[in-house]
Amino acid sequence: MGSTTPTVAEYVIQRLAELGIDRVFCVPGDYTFPFDDAIEVSNSVQWVVCANELNAAYAADGYARINGVAMLTITYGVGKLSAINGVMGAKAQRLPVFHLVDAPSTRIQKQGLITHHTLGMAFITTFANFPRRLVVYQRR
Repeated sequence: MGSTTPTVAEYVIQRLAELGIDRVFCVPGDYTFPFDDAIEVSNSVQWVVCANELNAAYAADGYARINGVAMLTITYGVGKLSAINGVMGAKAQRLPVFHLVDAPSTRIQKQGLITHHTLGMAFITTFANFPRRLVVYQRR
């Protein structure tokens, strides 16, 4: 890991590696950079950068079928919507795919700032609320 005291992202990647995750299927995004950086410095986990979120989701699904577990990281909003078919396919087959979706910081959200992937609205809940019943855990 990058320092003697790991960051939250480094700790999460380390723990997931201990659970058997050795690949992360992803489409890098600016809000996932802390996790992207933790993956980059990890000796246990490798990147598998994909062309788009749907491809990444299906790759994670297939990898979980063969290896028992997989991880997917994507950006919120349009990325999340693009990946939903692959993620739900994995869920329907009860495949353990750890799906990490980034989002703007709580500071940005509380200030109501308009950022990319928000469709020009000052809130991200449009996309956050969509799959709520489809996921195991969603931090709000």
